[in-house]
Amino acid sequence: MALAPENTLGAIRAAAKCKADLVEVDVRLSKDGNLVLMHDDTVDRTTKGKGKVENLTLAELQTDDIMVGAGQRVPTLKEASELTRELRMGLVVEMKEEGLEELVATELDSSSAMVTSFYHTSLREVKEISNLKTGIIISSLPLRPVELALWARADAILPNRTNPRLFQEAHRCGIEVYPWTINSIDEASWLFRIGADGLVTDNPCLIRDVADQPVRDNSRSNCNFYPCHHFEGQDCTHCFCLLYPCRDLDLGRFVKTKRGKRVWTCIDCRLVHRPYVAEYLSLYPDSTISDLKSLGPQ
Repeated sequence: MALAPENTLGAIRAAAKCKADLVEVDVRLSKDGNLVLMHDDTVDRTTKGKGKVENLTLAELQTDDIMVGAGQRVPTLKEASELTRELRMGLVVEMKEEGLEELVATELDSSSAMVTSFYHTSLREVKEISNLKTGIIISSLPLRPVELALWARADAILPNRTNPRLFQEAHRCGIEVYPWTINSIDEASWLFRIGADGLVTDNPCLIRDVADQPVRDNSRSNCNFYPCHHFEGQDCTHCFCLLYPCRDLDLGRFVKTKRGKRVWTCIDCRLVHRPYVAEYLSLYPDSTISDLKSLGPQ
């Protein structure tokens, strides 16, 4: 949407020019049962028209009164799917409503698309009736996000918030992680470094170069981070604590970045870098800061 009106065929073409691997669209149901591309439940924000999508037929949605940007009509999911195949791009379809499971699965049958949603029960149903790849979307960071994904039988998690533990636990279960919405080169670089399988962005041209960079070798002999565990048999994993950000003032502090953003830093923390504590944490990843503090010197 940084390059063209969102949820349009023009936006799909813009993503292709940026060499995006996949393009994401939002899907709702029109009054006459057609799957159309629209993020909001109304057309008010993104078109010249007004009204709820569910109260408008496809013909009404595609009139001159409801245009998206410069001369672009509201597309159907079928049109978007055909265009992505033509452009040899992957397609990610977010179901914005419950009850679309069978319609979406039928429309995308035999394709390599991924279906995503905040409605995790709906994704489980999609999995039961199709072989489509699915991904749960989460806007907070639930206590056990991987368990939510496993319950939904999802292949991926699309989180708005992340921490190193999420990547580690998800990957152990064979689940991919695609954070959203990343529109900063620095943030994109950071997330790839700690294990992101891909990123959701409004501007694929901006982060394409970052995504193309080879994964850095952070094995023990090449570690650029301080301090490192370096206990026997342990390669450096960027020294990102599974409990970050703990916000325990005994172990770290808040600092301000050059842009004035307040962030938590644990660069001075020594607790999890003690070999016996780090080893305990690797054996018991659900440990709390209190648990680790109570271990004492060994």
